[in-house]
Amino acid sequence: MGRVQSLATQTEVRLRKWPAGRVSQLKLFLGHLEQAVGISLAAQVQQSPKRTFSEFVPKIVSQDITTAVSFKEIRVSFETPKGIKNLLFYEYQLSATEGFFNFDQFQSPETTYIWPGLDEGTQYFLRIRIVTKNGEVGPWSDAEDVSTPFSQSYGLYDGSESTTRVSAKNNNPWTPIFDRDYTAIGGKAYYAIDFEVKVARDWSFSTAKENQGNVEWTDCEFRWMENVGATGETSDYVQKGRQFFATAYATNSNFGISGFYAFSVGVEEFYSPLVSPGAWECPRRGTFVQKFSTMQGGDYGLRLEGRVMSSPNRANAFYPIDFRTKFQYESDAIVKVKNFNIFESLVT
Repeated sequence: MGRVQSLATQTEVRLRKWPAGRVSQLKLFLGHLEQAVGISLAAQVQQSPKRTFSEFVPKIVSQDITTAVSFKEIRVSFETPKGIKNLLFYEYQLSATEGFFNFDQFQSPETTYIWPGLDEGTQYFLRIRIVTKNGEVGPWSDAEDVSTPFSQSYGLYDGSESTTRVSAKNNNPWTPIFDRDYTAIGGKAYYAIDFEVKVARDWSFSTAKENQGNVEWTDCEFRWMENVGATGETSDYVQKGRQFFATAYATNSNFGISGFYAFSVGVEEFYSPLVSPGAWECPRRGTFVQKFSTMQGGDYGLRLEGRVMSSPNRANAFYPIDFRTKFQYESDAIVKVKNFNIFESLVT
């Protein structure tokens, strides 16, 4: 009886001796190679003159196909046909003509596909068939008749600007930063507002003017709130979408003695490097966005709220290393918002 060698085991032993990361690189390369081979096979099957029809390739029946329509978008999914063998991909076609004289085509091994960016108020026809790895194609499914809806849209823009101080005291309450009443036409809404977050720089006293200075930060979180009916009651507002986070830093310095200043947050000590004399700040800017929020027709109250996530100012101070000066630390935030805009699309 001859000896049987386990090549797989030997390969694993050799791979373990490779430099760190080399095995991952090999796996990534093999994954890309497999994907490239799959794409190449798909292209060959599509272009090959040997691509033949076979009645033994199952047909996808209408009872197994499900379509869903939203604004300028059609989604199709179906049950995997029984008896399918050597699947390469499913071939999808979408056309605005029943005879499929002009069509968009897509190949995928997945049983779900979404056509985005379609025309509104348009009738479309779609069909699906199976393509195998040996170049055989099955019959097309019966054409599905799907129509995208007409839509109406409405939007407004408010370029006004407002500033609010968000306090780190009083157990970090949520503070209203922006309020707006809005009458919705009913549909999918997108609204946004530009923001700027700064540290509210407060420091207490110093024995020498040339020693004044502090380095501060603030961690804030924000959320969009909606109130159906625009009652104005805080208890009627509910959060929409995810929360947003922003961290801002600032310093005002005229340091002349020490290269580092220590300050405490809770029980931990942090050190801030010397900053060149003068005033410097680093506000955080961006846009808070709430998109694809479904609204019913009627009055709404829209509100942006914010709060300081941490409160290092409580009973904390930081000191120069020579201990000649004391500075009170505050982490309140100044939040400025402007350029509120909302766009709403009504799908019928």
